[in-house]
Order: sequence, then structure tokens, then C-alpha cells
Amino acid sequence: MMMSDLFTRRFRGFRVVELGGLAFFLVLALGVYMVKAGAGRDRAQIATIERQILVEQTRLRLLRAEVAHLEQPERIERLAAAYLGMGPTSPKNEATVETLGLVALKAPLPTPVAAPVVVPIEDDATGVVVPANIAAPPAPAKPSSEARH
Repeated sequence: MMMSDLFTRRFRGFRVVELGGLAFFLVLALGVYMVKAGAGRDRAQIATIERQILVEQTRLRLLRAEVAHLEQPERIERLAAAYLGMGPTSPKNEATVETLGLVALKAPLPTPVAAPVVVPIEDDATGVVVPANIAAPPAPAKPSSEARH
């Protein structure tokens, strides 16, 4: 088939080149429609995500305001006094760098804890000295009467 036959040859009353062009434009129109539908779907997803971002930003601002309210020093002092009986430190309980040595001298010394005494025991069978806190070695396994193949 030659190139000139494409322009002159007919199929059911239409030239082959006209049918090819029509098929090309139908495929092109279908492709444009699918791309446009996909873009609309993407646009809807983007709008949904932007709304979620706005909701989360609003929630974040509210949480930050709540944290700022909860961290107010006056509020914490009031709650500490009401529920824990805490108050400001009196000047007689404060220590300076010069008085730290005196505070250390007044502190009680820790009592030492005695270490456990380990008494060695001689094993009569082997003559080896074994500390009392170590368990005896396991008994040797008895040889089995079956021969393995």
C-alpha cells in the first residue's frame, strides 16, 4: 500500500485518512476528559486537606493558649499552696555558697552495709575449694545403652 492510497482509498464511503483522523480526535477527546476528571478529583482532595489544615491550625492555637494558661506562675503557686501545702522558701532555709560546708557537716553519714562472708568448702571428691555460694556442678550424664547410627 502506497502513501497515495491512504488519501484515495475508501472504506464504506469514507476515506481511510478521514476515519484515522476521526479515531485520533476521539481518543484525544477521551484523554482530555479523563485528565480533566482526574484534575477535578485532585482539586477536591486538595480542598479537603486544606480544610483539615485549617482545623488543625485552629486546634493548635487553642492548645497553645491552654498551655500558656496552665503554665502561669501565679496559678501554679496557688495550686501548690492549696493542694500540696507548699509555699515560698523562708530565708532561714536558704543556703549560700559559704554555708554549704556547714550544711554538709550537719547531714547524717550513711551507715555502711556489711558484705556477705563467703566461706570456702572443699569438695571431697575432687579436692577443689569451692565458695559456699556457688552451686555444685551437675552430675555427669549416664552413657546410654543404645548405639547411634
